[in-house]
Amino acid sequence: MARSLAAVVLALLLCSAPLHAQSPGEIAFWESVRDSRNADELRAYLKQYPNGTYKVLAETRLAALERAAASAKSATPPPVAPAKPAARNVVAATAPTNPQPAVGDLWTYRLSYPRLRGAWGQAERPAAMYTVRVGAVSGTEITEQLAIDGGTPSDFRHGKGWYLAAEGVSVLSPYLAVFEAMASGGRVGAVQILDAACSKGYACEAKARNAGKEIVLVPAGRFEAFKIVVEQQWSPFSVVSTAGSAGADMTGGRTLTAWYSPQAKRVVKYSSRLVAGAIPPMESNFDLELVSYELK
Repeated sequence: MARSLAAVVLALLLCSAPLHAQSPGEIAFWESVRDSRNADELRAYLKQYPNGTYKVLAETRLAALERAAASAKSATPPPVAPAKPAARNVVAATAPTNPQPAVGDLWTYRLSYPRLRGAWGQAERPAAMYTVRVGAVSGTEITEQLAIDGGTPSDFRHGKGWYLAAEGVSVLSPYLAVFEAMASGGRVGAVQILDAACSKGYACEAKARNAGKEIVLVPAGRFEAFKIVVEQQWSPFSVVSTAGSAGADMTGGRTLTAWYSPQAKRVVKYSSRLVAGAIPPMESNFDLELVSYELK
């Protein structure tokens, strides 16, 4: 009888859930986690929208997942430790783990476009869910599939080196901390630009510096990450054809900051801001923040 009553209550909650959330960003977020069995993803929704339209439904599902996890834990007998563990097993348990991701690893980000002070007439743009899954891994290359708002996935390949590339938005090497030594801060130097936008009427250059370790907070949690700051500049190829105000607007730059977490095995946040010019060759104002991740 109690189980039937719980089913009726859940059905009423599902039927009473509104067809429209308060914003397109909340709709996209909720649709990405509504059927999830990952409690952290529901917690991320509640943290992002503490008074959201789907708050009650999210809390109900989260409570059910937590009860199921507690029941499974209590039903599992504790492991029996060996009386005299071999020394090699102790060494293996304390050795550092390989930071390289595995096939099937999944990261979900929130891609948002902040409205900046002084940007008159800037239209409101809804946030998007940005999902990356590893398809193949080798010692020198990682292949992944990117899907935005549940769309058709696109393949991207990433390897060693410091480079800017277009993957939905223009970002710095997503697996930089996997392939490069990140122990100390300081100037890095020139960054290779693979973004095709910089070959269509613009000359671009970029330089990076390692700002060392920093604690960063994102919807997925709190991470100790390596902070990399990239300063990118651009100007039009043809000075004659872009003379006057058009040429001035096409000359500019942005600052792109990336935070890499060995724990998450990938970047956990990007933040890009336009610092000069009015006609950039690529999207220059955006935030990409980790909402949840699953490692194999």
